Amino acid sequence: MFLTALAAAAIGASSESSPLQDQAYFAILAETKIGRMAGMPVMDLSGLPPGIKLPPQAMMFSGKPVRVLNMRLWSPNLAPADAKASVVPPAGLKQGAKLDLELYRPSATAGTEKIRDFDPDANPEAFTIKIYWGSSATVKEGQPKVITWKGLTPEQQEAMKNRMREANANASSYYYKPNWTTGFWPTPKQAGNIDPAASLVGKYALTTTYTGNVEIEAPSNVNFLNAIEMSSPNLDRKIDLKKAIEFKWAAIPNALGLHAAIMSMEGKNTMVIWTSSEVFTEALMGDMGFLQMAEVRDFVAKTMFMDGTRTDVTVPAGIFANADFAMMQMAGYGPGTALEQAQPLPRIQTKTSLMLMLGGKKMPGG
Repeated sequence: MFLTALAAAAIGASSESSPLQDQAYFAILAETKIGRMAGMPVMDLSGLPPGIKLPPQAMMFSGKPVRVLNMRLWSPNLAPADAKASVVPPAGLKQGAKLDLELYRPSATAGTEKIRDFDPDANPEAFTIKIYWGSSATVKEGQPKVITWKGLTPEQQEAMKNRMREANANASSYYYKPNWTTGFWPTPKQAGNIDPAASLVGKYALTTTYTGNVEIEAPSNVNFLNAIEMSSPNLDRKIDLKKAIEFKWAAIPNALGLHAAIMSMEGKNTMVIWTSSEVFTEALMGDMGFLQMAEVRDFVAKTMFMDGTRTDVTVPAGIFANADFAMMQMAGYGPGTALEQAQPLPRIQTKTSLMLMLGGKKMPGG
């Protein structure tokens, strides 16, 4: 989160169009996630005693794929105290007959939690971001692009500080938007653990007492994507960050586009970033969430994304040789579906993601 917010703010965030003032939105977001730590074999979780759960940090990098399904209902009003919202899912999802959304209504003080400040002004001369891009065994001509704190405009500096404030805010601010109600699932009562054999395909019927009803169907090609399974390098072993790193993975059926990024820190004042984009662009720094199919296809056409059929990419030699730690994030974007007119306006989107700790001087064994 730290690196994502910092990089995005440093080079500018892409603009978002303003939504209609009276339009509610309903999103079904399906993601397949996997995490690995180079030098650590895949964990065998089958032998854990009943009721024993590993901490989230261990689960995140266990090497076992998990399916995550989130439903979000945003409405431009504060729902009444007795308001209700629920979804009837298809039987193949294996989540029962009805999913009850929990409603979050922001209070007057929501989003104002005390947060940790970010102050690069304390050492403005030293703070530097180095950005590399493209698949190549060696650094391409004209790289890296170097950004310094001193070289940013006052507006860019303030944007960076704001992004860091947002990144460090209390987690509850995720649901905060003045005068909007957020319905969400999973909930504390319905954990939403998705069976590996479950299917996303079928009809979803949303019923609410305060912001309309809608149905949307996931066709046969809109389903959970395969996990990103790396075959090279051998992640059971440490990775030599001084050499070029060739990543290879199994083909991901139905993927429309792929993107990878590595972020690292050298000490407290130097950040190094690499992205798989073949062109430098401000739009690809950090997690882009769930993208619509038209956006993904546009990014592929502009070589900002790799084609969905791609199965390899190479990181230039030496750019992370001095990293204290280096982390790779990779995402594959799949098919989705949406309605053009409805209240609320629904969409279903799919994604697969990998988080990979590559190593570094301050990592165990680094």
